[in-house]
Amino acid sequence: MLRRNRHITIFAVGVGIVMFIVGAIGHYFPPLLSDLDCSAKTMLSQDATKCRELLALKIAEKFPWDKQQAESKEFFRQFQKHVAANQRQEVAAMMMYPLRITYYTDPKAADYRFLNSTAELLDVYEKVFHKSIKEYIANYDANEVWGNDYFLQTGSGQIGINCETLGDCPTCNFEFKVKIIRSNSIYRDTVEDIFGNPKKPIETP
Repeated sequence: MLRRNRHITIFAVGVGIVMFIVGAIGHYFPPLLSDLDCSAKTMLSQDATKCRELLALKIAEKFPWDKQQAESKEFFRQFQKHVAANQRQEVAAMMMYPLRITYYTDPKAADYRFLNSTAELLDVYEKVFHKSIKEYIANYDANEVWGNDYFLQTGSGQIGINCETLGDCPTCNFEFKVKIIRSNSIYRDTVEDIFGNPKKPIETP
């Protein structure tokens, strides 16, 4: 009799655990199938009782991508022009401070240096704009500048450009500033490893 009662108790406890798990799943994971037919620009809410708007898609629809891309490329062309003409004050005015930079001579694994003002940049201008960096900037195709709504770059991030959106889109405007100059990666990816050790064969840029 005691053995039978023990079995009944164990069975009841097991059933209770299963029902608890099923209830929890039903609460935290709403049914995959619903009578609601959400449109392509919405998705089912977590409790499967309504369709909610996809905010990212809503914003993307209003964002003037063509305008932003065109203006970012023109910004880079102006940057190229000022660097080539050695117009240091104009170049410094196109920077976003604190400016993240590395010197061309820094090891590839080096951390960023931070310049907090125009004066600090002008003090080390020759180190930041090494002749190889000037050559890279001059030869880079502005049409290849790419990115998203708030950050654009050349190549794999040698030059990073911050994009600030001003006003409400689609009639918004943009302000661009150079945020990153990663000089120690320019022309060196194929000749040095991450620790700055020469690869073979060594190709001098």
